[in-house]
Amino acid sequence: MRVYVPVIPTDLAAAVEGHWEPAAGYALTPRLLGITAVDDEEELAEQVRDAAAADAVLELGASRRAVVVVDYPRQDVTPVPGGHPAAVTLVGRVDPDSVACAFVDEADGGELATLAAKGDAEALASLEERDLLWYDASELAALEL
Repeated sequence: MRVYVPVIPTDLAAAVEGHWEPAAGYALTPRLLGITAVDDEEELAEQVRDAAAADAVLELGASRRAVVVVDYPRQDVTPVPGGHPAAVTLVGRVDPDSVACAFVDEADGGELATLAAKGDAEALASLEERDLLWYDASELAALEL
């Protein structure tokens, strides 16, 4: 199951080191699929990725939005009842080969992220209008953020 895991940008390299055990993420859950009007699965996956990206800033206090995309065994992913419809809890260590890619804000998104983390709704809206940069899993260990 494809899971979008919010991270702090400086922790991106840990995703491919074989010792990473994230506790939560976002996925296309049955609950989400049951309540959405979006028919395009790619568009819905982008919305799930964006929820994870916002979580990186709002919940983790990241200096920029950052998300690692991981293919998890379905039995290690459990939907969170009562939470965000895409929220899931995760069990187990991430196999580096299961990391598909990552998405990260450009460096100049840091100021907006800081304001959004402090509760500035306009900053969060501006941040969400920005595109995230895509990185292949093979690039994560060498990223300097």
